[in-house]
Amino acid sequence: MQQWLTLWRQEARPTLWLAGPLVVAQLLQVGMGFIDTVMAGRISPSVLAAVGLGSSVWGLVLLACIGATLAISPLVAQLNGAGEQRAIGGEFQQGLWVAILIGLLAVPLTYGLAALLPLLGVDPEIAPLAGDYLRVSAWGMPGLCLYLAPRYLNEGLSNTTPVMLIQCLLLPLNILGNYLFMFGGFGFPAMGAAGAALSTAISLWLGAGMIFLYIARSRRFRPFGLFYRFSGPRPREVLRILCLGLPIAVSIIMEVGMFTAVAVLMGSLGKVEMAAHQIALNYASMMFMLPLSIAQAITIRVGHAAGAGDYPLVVVRGRVGIAMAGGIMALSAALLLLFPQVIVALYTDDASVARMAMTLLFAAALFQFSDGLQIAASGALRGLKDTTVPMFITMFSYWGIGFPAAWVIGIQWGVGPQGLWGGLAAGLTCAAILLNLRFQRLGRRLLMAG
Repeated sequence: MQQWLTLWRQEARPTLWLAGPLVVAQLLQVGMGFIDTVMAGRISPSVLAAVGLGSSVWGLVLLACIGATLAISPLVAQLNGAGEQRAIGGEFQQGLWVAILIGLLAVPLTYGLAALLPLLGVDPEIAPLAGDYLRVSAWGMPGLCLYLAPRYLNEGLSNTTPVMLIQCLLLPLNILGNYLFMFGGFGFPAMGAAGAALSTAISLWLGAGMIFLYIARSRRFRPFGLFYRFSGPRPREVLRILCLGLPIAVSIIMEVGMFTAVAVLMGSLGKVEMAAHQIALNYASMMFMLPLSIAQAITIRVGHAAGAGDYPLVVVRGRVGIAMAGGIMALSAALLLLFPQVIVALYTDDASVARMAMTLLFAAALFQFSDGLQIAASGALRGLKDTTVPMFITMFSYWGIGFPAAWVIGIQWGVGPQGLWGGLAAGLTCAAILLNLRFQRLGRRLLMAG
């Protein structure tokens, strides 16, 4: 017991040190969605629902882009842990080509999803507004991907502060953009939901410019030769990164796709249900940034230890990080149960939407702990470059368990929004159990091999 407490203190502090700036950066990034939601709620319930649905569907593409490029972080972390710094520049260059490819593919994909909305039974008052949101936001995707490659380079090198500072600059710019484009400030036309998307797209391109300026001018990166003898895309290297990153993207799509599919089902129930769902989902997404940031720190810490060949340290870092993420989400569940009225009041003053949202916040409390455990275990596995088996685990958990349960309980049995969220809880709990078992199994193998 004493040994465990000592290891906890030794590993928790540097993990939190890495995760701290990421928590702030993630909260600021999600804060853009929070501000979009709050400002949309001041226009009308229809615009609020459209922003909610549009951002949910757009988030599916956005997180797929994040997943496909996320492989850069553990690759750089393992090279750094192994002391192979000369290889980091080449890894970044090929990762950048992957990011460009993914960003270009994301634009027509987002347009296609916008065209599908009317065919999915979404309320006819909401579907056109949400479609406009998606078509405008699509043009921010290449900027996002250009931002992600240098971001994950920084994270792989345990340099997380610049990402936080960039997000600090982007948030007020996003608020200004919303005012100009959503409400028509300073003579601009009032665009409503599409204005929120335009503000976000501009912010994504600005973020890419800021982080490239940083890595080009910072002395920290000169030893890596990031832009020295810049190489064109090498098919083998690009394929290697994609083979690691695409399963991460699929895993993220499986989870976010489940939430998006439930959002579409919720949209078929009506405007009040959809607006309430967006409130509960937006808050849950903000709290999810805490374990997500810890998971990213776990990936860096585990990847560094794996690159150095220190397998006992791999296991310790993974277990400590998973316990930290679970504990934080247990506190989040307590907040949802104790202060639902306070949370809902931040979003809306519509009585019917508020009543429905509070019931969904109670449902969200059910899966907070599981959500923390599953994302932390995923982060530990990514640090070991283990992405294919977790992909199949998420497929089964979210689409073999979670969505069918949501459909049966919420729609077929007529329970409604609460039943849909019960299905989400079932899928996340299944993923948490299986992913943690996977990490424990790999940990035992590494200890035996070492």
